[in-house]
Amino acid sequence: MQRSLSVDPPGVPYIEGYTPGEALRKGQHVQLVCRSRGGNPPAQLIWYKNENQARMAYRTTDRLSENIYSFVAEASDNKVRLRCEANNIMATRILKAEVTLNVLFAPTQVIVSGPSEARIGDSVALQCQTTASNPAADIKWIVNGKQVANATSKVVPSPEGGWVTTSNITATVEPNKRSLVAICHGVNMQLPENIQSTHTVNVLRKYYSAYFRERFKNCTRIECFPPGPPIISGYTEGSILAEGTKHKLMCISSGGNPLATLVWYKNDKKVSVNKLKLN
Repeated sequence: MQRSLSVDPPGVPYIEGYTPGEALRKGQHVQLVCRSRGGNPPAQLIWYKNENQARMAYRTTDRLSENIYSFVAEASDNKVRLRCEANNIMATRILKAEVTLNVLFAPTQVIVSGPSEARIGDSVALQCQTTASNPAADIKWIVNGKQVANATSKVVPSPEGGWVTTSNITATVEPNKRSLVAICHGVNMQLPENIQSTHTVNVLRKYYSAYFRERFKNCTRIECFPPGPPIISGYTEGSILAEGTKHKLMCISSGGNPLATLVWYKNDKKVSVNKLKLN
């Protein structure tokens, strides 16, 4: 007596190890299992990543076929479609199961742009932009140690996947400050990373007299600034000096870069004297 072997198509494949919409983190180890039951011969299972073949190796046990796909989630895996196809010689069509990955990742950097120099009282426009992240990163500004509350932000899709956040602020250069220091933080409440960048705006000093404007005309950075007003010591206004006595007067000017040049005049005639520079 002869036995006939039945030839059947495989069962519809199904995927285990990932739930649609589930959030994976960048760097997370992921293992997905595709299975198909039934079919004679057992189903051939193939994994595809988008439209590219990712893994062909599968195994069969009785009437169960199984293909395990393991990987480490990367930022580039966000929105990737993983598809498992089941087929045998009796299938009239390719059977498949598919998932789309959702991978959370922080921006790799924030970039601050704006002027590097400004004068006291100037309004300085600064911009901070993140690289792609998912979900979109929030931008926080700290200027001269104080958090900025009136920043404007815009979020746009990134061509590489994820979102790019851009924020703009205007800060005023304060008097008695040598620089304006702005720190931009790119933060995401769903991720632990805090990416930041610092931008410094050096303060240019205004030289009010024609003498100083000429003296410091080549100074464009904060390292150049005028000296303090000169102070004369050794004589009190209105004191009487005896004829023939020697008297020592000292003129001092502090600060300034470069140091001040001190010149004595007697009436309107320049007097040659010794000068001492103290660093």
